[in-house]
Amino acid sequence: MKENWVKIFSSTDLVRVKMAEDVLKQEGIVSHILNKPDSAMPMLGEAELYTMPENADQATKVLKLHSIEQE
Repeated sequence: MKENWVKIFSSTDLVRVKMAEDVLKQEGIVSHILNKPDSAMPMLGEAELYTMPENADQATKVLKLHSIEQE
């Protein structure tokens, strides 16, 4: 992942983050998932979705439009 990317979404449910990434991809917005599993119990970790700063506002609007919001 490149420097200066902006976190736009995170969840402990990796599937939700992948769904958000797919929605953004369909809208032509480049994003990247950073998965941070817990070292002791990987299923308790958090996944974060990042995009370029110039796409952050539009990406957030698209996620809201599709009812994908922070828990």
